[in-house]
Amino acid sequence: MGKIKSSIDAIVSGKVGPVVFYQLRGKSYVRTVQVRKKNSWTPKQKLMRQRFGKVGKLWNQLKSMHVTGIWNLASEEMNGYAYFMKLNLPAFAPDGSLIDPRELQLSTGKLRLPLDFQAIRTAAGSSTIQVSWLNDPYLKQVRLQDELRVVSYANGIYSVMSPTGLDRSAQSGTFTLPIKPAEATHVYLFFASQDKLEYTESVCFEI
Repeated sequence: MGKIKSSIDAIVSGKVGPVVFYQLRGKSYVRTVQVRKKNSWTPKQKLMRQRFGKVGKLWNQLKSMHVTGIWNLASEEMNGYAYFMKLNLPAFAPDGSLIDPRELQLSTGKLRLPLDFQAIRTAAGSSTIQVSWLNDPYLKQVRLQDELRVVSYANGIYSVMSPTGLDRSAQSGTFTLPIKPAEATHVYLFFASQDKLEYTESVCFEI
């Protein structure tokens, strides 16, 4: 059922007959409701639905890690969920399996990544990661305070988003992997401004 908030010319939300009213960034929009029976799905449509479902499940998993806030901040013409789906669907096969963890973006934003960014284990089986990068000589002074953050990955499991204790000014250093997942195979690294309102896109390294 649709709802009119305050007066007749105010915000309208909800379903009214064959259309749905919704709000995005202070503006009202309307879209038609698609009704589709389960047995009317073609094999291709079923695969696409499965693909969307797997990416949507990942989005829900990221909610507990506070990663979703990054996407809500970065998106301008759509909500964070839609923006995440748009950029990350190509990383998933039609059946919903992740093609390559390195193709996945866990962070995005307007801040620029440093040059020659690298990350490796300090030794085989070690939980310590060595990172290094180069700063642009024309980088604004405030950007030197951007914090490096990490999410580790193994077998479909993602760690909580964690600080590394390093900022851009360091240009190199080490940090310890999050405890879970054990035996991480990849790390996603990205920088965040001190006020946590600006971010870089993430870079995935196989470790």
